[in-house]
Amino acid sequence: MKRIATLFTAVLISLMPVVMPVFADETSTTGPSGQQDQEKDECLLLARKCGNSAVSIQDKIEKLKEEIAKGRAVYTAEELSNLKQKLDEVSKTLDFLLEK
Repeated sequence: MKRIATLFTAVLISLMPVVMPVFADETSTTGPSGQQDQEKDECLLLARKCGNSAVSIQDKIEKLKEEIAKGRAVYTAEELSNLKQKLDEVSKTLDFLLEK
């Protein structure tokens, strides 16, 4: 019986990396009242909770501008500075690609 419990526990632990992203996608940050507008976009800020999203450079620029527009109500001064720096970098990348 102890061996079965140990085996069952080992199987559960080995499946955790597979199952946890599925549960993370199901628990969206958007509540029933649509509170997404006043929350931080961790994908842009920290490269977390991005899922399998492929975003074009133009879309990323637009998202960064939207997040910066939220201002101090959502982000700290340091986070806003990071977002502005990322916007500058992405804009320079777009300019570089359009030059060629």
